[in-house]
Amino acid sequence: MEIKIVLQGAVPQKEYVVLSDEPIKFVDVMKQLGLSFYRPCGGMGKCMSCAIKFVYGMPQMTSFDERGLDFSEMRAGMRLGCHCVITRDCKIEVPAALTSEITSVIADEVAEDEDLNKRDIAIAVDIGSTTLATAIVDLHTGKILRQRNCTNSQGTYGADVMSRIKAAMSGHAEELKNCVRQDLYSLGQELLGEDFLMNKIVFSGNTVMTHLFLGYTVDGLARYPFVPYTLDSVSFVKGGKNIFFMPSISAFVGGDIVSGLYYLRKKLLETENASDKFLLVDLGTNAELVLFDGKTYYCTSASAGPALEGASLKCGVASVRGAINHLSINGGKCTFTTIGGEKAIGLCGSGVIDLVHELHRNGLIDDGGLLIDKYASRGYPVTENVVMTGEDIEQVLLAKSAIFSAIQLLVKAAKINYDEIDHLYVSGGLGATVGVWAASGIGLFPQELIDKFEAVGNTSLIGDIKYIMDPKPELLDEIKANAKVVILNDEPEFEKLFIENLRL
Repeated sequence: MEIKIVLQGAVPQKEYVVLSDEPIKFVDVMKQLGLSFYRPCGGMGKCMSCAIKFVYGMPQMTSFDERGLDFSEMRAGMRLGCHCVITRDCKIEVPAALTSEITSVIADEVAEDEDLNKRDIAIAVDIGSTTLATAIVDLHTGKILRQRNCTNSQGTYGADVMSRIKAAMSGHAEELKNCVRQDLYSLGQELLGEDFLMNKIVFSGNTVMTHLFLGYTVDGLARYPFVPYTLDSVSFVKGGKNIFFMPSISAFVGGDIVSGLYYLRKKLLETENASDKFLLVDLGTNAELVLFDGKTYYCTSASAGPALEGASLKCGVASVRGAINHLSINGGKCTFTTIGGEKAIGLCGSGVIDLVHELHRNGLIDDGGLLIDKYASRGYPVTENVVMTGEDIEQVLLAKSAIFSAIQLLVKAAKINYDEIDHLYVSGGLGATVGVWAASGIGLFPQELIDKFEAVGNTSLIGDIKYIMDPKPELLDEIKANAKVVILNDEPEFEKLFIENLRL
């Protein structure tokens, strides 16, 4: 049978063809073509956000299709890609939002024109759940000579770490390990060629990502009390390269946060502001938060889910080209910008936050997030094809409530007031682009900290670079020794705060 694939919105338009003598899963067709296919829930059929359209040759409906799609959509040829099995000649239209590479902010000053002396360079690597970020650093000057990012191909097993833990425990641990290693090898070939000569590599990532990359068992991370194989830093020499992995604090406060804290503490120490108190909020696929009161690092992880990154929302997409990243509503008219200036395909995290704020500011949703009657049944149309539904708004409120409640509990644990906090550092993919007033307006951040807001980008990668140039193991030891983990589910007040903070 002949299977034709067309990527909707791709320029130039191209048709891919796969031939198969046997029934084949749609996800396997995409693998054969070498195309990424974004499945936020890892193919579990939970998020219902990977719909594709059959122009002809549509397969039978499945129970997953019936749960995730309207009957009219199924009659029109829509199916969920994650559970779709192709049995005959067909042509399939796949939304570009499910196949695009995720964009990421790149350092402003990258010395791309300078030659690489491979004996005098090092590589910093941030192993993110969604994006792998790398930077090549000149060991003499500290300049960033090259920087590249790519989508973490583990995403085919799910957007969140729990999906990947489940996949690893189901016999896919080796594939998960090889996904990242191959991704990084490809980046290395692109940047350095085949020989990969360099002095050192410093890695950081959340605890699960690091465990999967190193081939450690993740069984202990699957259920309470969440016991990692190790929280220590890992270092070794291989192929003449000094390799170092940042330590973690807990199962869900990992080396990426430790690396970020290393950067922020060094920054304050170097400016003689070592006693400054700060709140670090890392907004990625999940949310990690740290409140430093001058001595102790109060840490927690908020189960906000992927809604604030656009995943799991019907109108949501990752930060890909064509994603609406900022918008406003004035006089009943909605105006917006998209990543790359391309045709709108959906809302990424910053666009989602802007839209919820603008809907509330214009009285189109009430304090509980309910849309006015005009939009209640079908949702608010940003464009003809991008619509925010009541269910989408509910997910955003659940996510923002988890984060704001976590901030309140960290402040309480530290026994300080908001006015004592000197800095609100916001990091991560969303942190680099979020509109601070919109975020504060929907109750994501405390109003009292808005004038102390500072977007600090990928602090995990920046911390790796700082450690390459000025390694101080004693500072890492100090961070770990003075870290105190606040487990939200163990806090009696969390549920009460969570319910209160669901309102706008």
